[in-house]
Amino acid sequence: MALLVAGVRADDEDIESSEQKLADFCGTVLGKSAVITGRNTAVTSDGKFIYYNGKGFATSDGYYGQNRNQTFGNGKLVVKSRNLFYGSSSSWRNGNSYYDGNKSSWITKSNELDD
Repeated sequence: MALLVAGVRADDEDIESSEQKLADFCGTVLGKSAVITGRNTAVTSDGKFIYYNGKGFATSDGYYGQNRNQTFGNGKLVVKSRNLFYGSSSSWRNGNSYYDGNKSSWITKSNELDD
């Protein structure tokens, strides 16, 4: 029974929308406010374009890979543990806000994006 519960819990954490992954990437790895502009795209407050392809993030500054709860690229490594993000930078999420202790980022997203 415990294995079944652990398996379901791990699967729940793996099932995360591309919109949430984009929000987490912008708010924690880049440390920028952003607008989710489409199913797999976002634009940061300083004009960086981001595209999520299911395996990583293509940005105006280069590509960041993703493996489960780790995002890496351009000299950065950020690991996600629920609402806490740590590694080369640390921050936490509260709703659509991300805080790193010095500044905050806000992600604007819609519950229903047009395809």
